[in-house]
Amino acid sequence: MLLSITASGPAPASSQQDQHLLYAARFLGLPVGDVAVRLQETEGRYRVTVNGRATGLFWALRGIRAHREASGRIGDDGALEPTAYRRAYREWEKTGETRVAYDQPDGIPQGYKNGEPVDRMESELRAGTLDPLSALVTARRRVAALADLGDDNPAEMVVPVYDGKLRYDARVHIGAPETVTTAGQPWRAREVTVRFDPLGGFSDKHAAEWREGGLRIAVTDHGLAIPLRLDVDQGWGLFDLVYVGRCGAVETPCPGNEVDPLEDPKP
Repeated sequence: MLLSITASGPAPASSQQDQHLLYAARFLGLPVGDVAVRLQETEGRYRVTVNGRATGLFWALRGIRAHREASGRIGDDGALEPTAYRRAYREWEKTGETRVAYDQPDGIPQGYKNGEPVDRMESELRAGTLDPLSALVTARRRVAALADLGDDNPAEMVVPVYDGKLRYDARVHIGAPETVTTAGQPWRAREVTVRFDPLGGFSDKHAAEWREGGLRIAVTDHGLAIPLRLDVDQGWGLFDLVYVGRCGAVETPCPGNEVDPLEDPKP
């Protein structure tokens, strides 16, 4: 039986976590960078930080460093309430930043690109949304909650997302537990598939690309719910992140999660 829920009511998952994880980034199967993800939860609060850096030829060509961060509150019912979201990047010749502010007088999230307000859709469409990182954490917490309950049934969610420029619904399907081999070992995991329903800020061509694409995420069927693999396919080629291990416990250094690529120009 499929369990259908919305983003406003996920079952509570384990609290008091601090996981710092390293992933290898690949494009069309070729290594292009390293990505560090830090997942932190305390009683009533959460924070997720992502730092990425290009490596090898991709670094030589573009010098990309990327940073994303989201934080907020965890409600009594387990639902996430974001308070801040930020995405920043630096390349050899340019930088960029997108933010979503949730502290607006009307309670409607407001996007900003390079400091300027983004007005691409009605305010009502942005109401009650999550940023992309909080949306992913919501799905991950649902997997953790199912594991805590010992529930092996598939589940479904619809998560409303606003990233500062685009508004879409993420339609999430959580599969039954299976064996997934990553980082040289088998894991009991669930495959989470995400399809997108574009609702605002898209051109017709862009919307069609998003409808045809999607995400696939393998997440351990455990209270910690460690993401093992993330595959992104939106029409321009397969990009994937593959779990390497915990930062500090693997040979490859993790990109620093506290470094802002806009404030620190050094690689």
